[in-house]
Parts: sequence; C-alpha cells; structure tokens
Amino acid sequence: MKAQKNHDNPWKSYNNEPLREGEVLVPQLVDDRNYAIAIGAKPENLRTWSKGGVSYTVMFVPVPADQETISQQAFDAAVNELLDEKIGPNRHSRCLISQPDGTKKVCPKVKDGNHAPCATCPHKGEYEREDKSTVSIETLNEDEYHPMQAAPSAETEALEMAIFEDLVEYLKTINSDLADVVTLGFQGFDKKDVVKQLPVKSSQAYDLYAKAEKLTREFLRK
Repeated sequence: MKAQKNHDNPWKSYNNEPLREGEVLVPQLVDDRNYAIAIGAKPENLRTWSKGGVSYTVMFVPVPADQETISQQAFDAAVNELLDEKIGPNRHSRCLISQPDGTKKVCPKVKDGNHAPCATCPHKGEYEREDKSTVSIETLNEDEYHPMQAAPSAETEALEMAIFEDLVEYLKTINSDLADVVTLGFQGFDKKDVVKQLPVKSSQAYDLYAKAEKLTREFLRK
C-alpha cells in the first residue's frame, strides 16, 4: 500500500503534532495499541486496516521526505511478515488443477484474460494448493498485494547508515542502553527480544524502549 501524498489524504500524525517543512506522513504498524498510546499516540488518530482477512492497527508518523521510501518499505515488510504469521507463507500459492492423465498442474498466471485473478476467482477454495514458501513478485501483484518499492540505491543505503551511526552516537551521550535498543532493532530483533537483552528489569527495559523510540523520532526530525 503506497503512502499517499500528505496534501490529499486524511491522515493525521499519531500525536497530532503538525508536520515541519519537508516532512511527510508514512504508516507504521502498531504491535501494541496501549504501548502506542503510552508513547503519545492519540487513539482517534489510530486506524484499523485489513488485508486477506487480517486486521491490524496503523499510526502515521512524520519523516523527512527523503526517508519516505525507506519508511514505506519497512511498513510493507512488517505487514507482509504479519500476514505470513497469521495466514501462513503459502497464502500466495496457486491452485493445483487435476489433469485428464491424473496428474495435477499449477494454475497458470493470469495473462491476457486467460482466467480470473486469484483474488476474484469463482473457484477459490475448491482446489488443493501448491506448497511453497517463497513468493514471486508476479504472484504478489496478481493477488492484489502491493509489494515494497524498488530497493534503495547504494547512495540511499549509505545515507541511511550514516544517519543510523549519528543516531547511535547521539543516544550514547544520553544512555548507552538507549543506543543498544536502536542497534538491536536495526539488526532485526523485535521488541520482546530487545527488552530481554537489556541489562535492566523488564519494566525499565520497556521504558527504555519507549524513550529510545521517542528520541529517535525527534532526532530524525531535526
């Protein structure tokens, strides 16, 4: 789902703060609604979206315009991971169609109107489906899933790394544990795993996580 331009969408910043010049709003998946509210999100600004029968909560955060693509990619990846968790990695697999010789053939891709798209197929749910865990971009498009935008260029990745390194150094001047929170998150650890690895009690760890998240947003808005 591509982020809309801010002048023609009804989104509001998660905490009602106005956008600064050069900022845009992008969606962010909310794992815990109460946690989002605890870090300043206004309940009326949270939205419930759904895809494939799975509902999830979204809030909208301001980022510099040059960070929009990266932030959108992170959101799309998070939604894709959630759908895999709730529905299973085979949610995009194709139907197996019985053939006259007794074999089964994977339903061909939609091309030039040869059959209805999977999302609107009248025979959806009637056939056994193939088992596969990797999904092609073509299949994702046919199922009306909007994939992430093109991978960032080498220049964008270098800029992202430079910003990350500056952020870590900034957080270290406040509390080294805050820098650890961001570093672990950058390495791919989820919130629960990050909290477990911090050398403090659980309640303090969650507070540190929330503070690191708040300071990161403030840092990126400078």
